[in-house]
Amino acid sequence: MPRRLLQPLDITLRHGRRNQLVRRLFLGFSVLLTFGLPLLHLRAVSVEGAGLAADSPWARLIGWLPVVEVPFVGAPTSIALFGIELVDPLMWLGVAVHRGVSWPMVWTLLPGLVLVVLLGRFFCGWACPYLPILAASNAARWFLSRLGVPLKDVKVPRVTARVAMVGVVLLSALAGTQLLPLLYPPAIIGREVFRALFFGSLGAGALVVGGAFLFDTFVSRAGFCRSLCPGGAMFSTLGALSPLRVHRDIPKCTDCTVCDVVCNLGQLPMTDKLDGGCERCGKCIASCPTQALSWKLGTPSALRKPREKPGT
Repeated sequence: MPRRLLQPLDITLRHGRRNQLVRRLFLGFSVLLTFGLPLLHLRAVSVEGAGLAADSPWARLIGWLPVVEVPFVGAPTSIALFGIELVDPLMWLGVAVHRGVSWPMVWTLLPGLVLVVLLGRFFCGWACPYLPILAASNAARWFLSRLGVPLKDVKVPRVTARVAMVGVVLLSALAGTQLLPLLYPPAIIGREVFRALFFGSLGAGALVVGGAFLFDTFVSRAGFCRSLCPGGAMFSTLGALSPLRVHRDIPKCTDCTVCDVVCNLGQLPMTDKLDGGCERCGKCIASCPTQALSWKLGTPSALRKPREKPGT
């Protein structure tokens, strides 16, 4: 019988419970926005104009919602919160290459750009609405592995995501239209949720998300996020500048590989092989049995310098 490989769901997050709680609450807020905003808009339309909203399969379920002026507008990739507009850097680039850049566009980019440069690829681990689907994929892999089903984990070159990112942006420029929403899961999910709530159906974008789920489950664990997602490529490129990094205290490390297994994005904290692809989820730190991992500020080379002994 082949040896069963360790899966992320086999690993307990022993430490950093507060950090993980905050991360889950942040993700919950993102998912709530993704589903809640269309419901609030549907409720407002049902009162103001009926018509399409009255025929929605959700019409009877939204009667308990208050009729209020929605303070949030948009989706996870482009949203206005209390008058502050936040735009995904990749979506911004896709618009800029075929419509040009204006000062209002620059101001919408700056908040998100600064956050990514400071915190790295945090959107992927803290706010992406695809995360619950990825969690379902990991759960399916865990269940299948418990049944003894052999699972593949093909390592797709990470450069593939960058090629996809550049290719889609260039095609957007040549076609004179925004193509990223057709391939970028956060944009697809926001659009498909709106379609499902207003029309009671799903579009072709659901096939893209479903295909990503099947790919992650049966071909490559988290392979879409790690090696195919154009947004992930953009965040990884910008995240390479982030000063927030995972530091390993070598004397405490027992080379147990737990931190490597729990990482969805193929980072290897056990051997200090981390790059801009780290999503700052902190699960490697929380799962380390000897607490050999921690957050530090600084460059990789500075963090790897051996500590000086007292008195030297």
